[in-house]
Amino acid sequence: MSSHSTTPNIDEFLQRLETILLQAWSETGFGHIEVSSERFKEDKIRVIIQGSTHYRYVITNQEVAQKVNSKLAPFSSTTARN
Repeated sequence: MSSHSTTPNIDEFLQRLETILLQAWSETGFGHIEVSSERFKEDKIRVIIQGSTHYRYVITNQEVAQKVNSKLAPFSSTTARN
């Protein structure tokens, strides 16, 4: 993970989720992963990955907005040309 990321908690969550999925797929192909989220403060979301091991992250509204903007920006520039 890059130290200058504007969405460090989201990036860490996504990396952990990817790692868990890849480990399960490479080892047996079987498994169960559950992701739940809840807003526990006006500007914070608690996200929990549950499987054989549990991981908890706190993500801010600002991180969500920055991640959404960075993911949607390439689509808006391609649709604007069409």
